[in-house]
Amino acid sequence: MPSIVTQGVVLRFANYREHDRMLTILSPQYGRIDALSRGCRKPKSSLMPVSELFVSGEFVLYQAHEHFTLTSATLRDSFYPLRLEPYRLTCASYMAGLCAAAVQPGQDAAELYALLLKGLYFLSYDDNADALETTSAFLLLFASATGYRPRLTRCAHCRTPLDPEQNGSFDIEAGGLCCPDCTSRSTFAVSRQQIDWMKSTLKSGLLPKEKSDGSALFELLRRFVESRLDVRVKASKLLP
Repeated sequence: MPSIVTQGVVLRFANYREHDRMLTILSPQYGRIDALSRGCRKPKSSLMPVSELFVSGEFVLYQAHEHFTLTSATLRDSFYPLRLEPYRLTCASYMAGLCAAAVQPGQDAAELYALLLKGLYFLSYDDNADALETTSAFLLLFASATGYRPRLTRCAHCRTPLDPEQNGSFDIEAGGLCCPDCTSRSTFAVSRQQIDWMKSTLKSGLLPKEKSDGSALFELLRRFVESRLDVRVKASKLLP
């Protein structure tokens, strides 16, 4: 079968045999691709720079049935500053882990691909971007992109319109905010500021300079997203 050429981001890798690596690549057109990078761990291999975590670029892959082998690649960005900041590196690893868990082979992933690149950019190059705020915004937009956009204007149970001037409660199982009559033990208390932040982020996109009240909202969004994926991403254990 012919080779394919695609933009992509390396979500994870695993050393294989003596000199090889198995890469998981997020492609906007082809979804998740698991590919062998043969010989990349040899000192003079041209594939080593593009076989690292978070590397983005153009990948040329030979396909034989359902197996892919990386033959060449053009590096666009390594997001190297992440390696100098352990906490930002953890946040980036969490973002990549979510994408690896959500995207299937052959699935269109253009929206998640663009979102991940933005997240990696802010974590790497914007010193004013708070890492946890960026990750919380990523979680919310990730939920929307994967079909789990939370309900914020009507009760997730009875669909009653919610008062935008009041604090609220979020039911993870129901997938959104609840009215006072539907509040249950499974809800998180959320402030009006946090509700406004979620609405603003869903409308305007990744805004890491806006404040969401930090760890409390991150924990809510983490539980919400991971409950929908039915997975616990390992990097989340080191956050917030």
